[in-house]
Amino acid sequence: MEEGRVLGSGWNPPQEVVDRTEWHWWHVPVGGSLLLCCLSQQPVWYVGHYHGNRMRPCRGAGCELCGLGVGRQLRYVVCAAEVTTRRVGVLELGTGPGYLLRDRALGNGGLRGTVFEVARSGRSKHCRLEIRFVDQHAGAGLLALEPLDLEEVIEGTWRRQRVS
Repeated sequence: MEEGRVLGSGWNPPQEVVDRTEWHWWHVPVGGSLLLCCLSQQPVWYVGHYHGNRMRPCRGAGCELCGLGVGRQLRYVVCAAEVTTRRVGVLELGTGPGYLLRDRALGNGGLRGTVFEVARSGRSKHCRLEIRFVDQHAGAGLLALEPLDLEEVIEGTWRRQRVS
């Protein structure tokens, strides 16, 4: 992009704007919680390994991390907005909270608009997440927010981390 230029016109933005690789990932603070409204109708999932302080995708047959004996985990990813600030981000969950969202979605015809509080089960940043559903209407302001393309977010994050 041209030095000092912040506006453009037309339908052809510079490539560095199109190839966005950074998104806000929700991280639940130790001893705190987040109140979120799900913007996804359904999650995106992947199977991965926790290695090198982050989740990495499993490559299936011939996966190097499987060969090293690193355990595999099913991960669910949803787009959610923080209720108070309306900031849009991405939340990754393990199977326990993921199944709770699944059951809620099946009972409500989808996830979009579901309001929930997510907190850590203990005092470590590595302890599991817990979900508590809040009987609160999402409101038109939250439901007007566009969800992120989760596949693009995950693949872009892996590209940035050079794990794809």
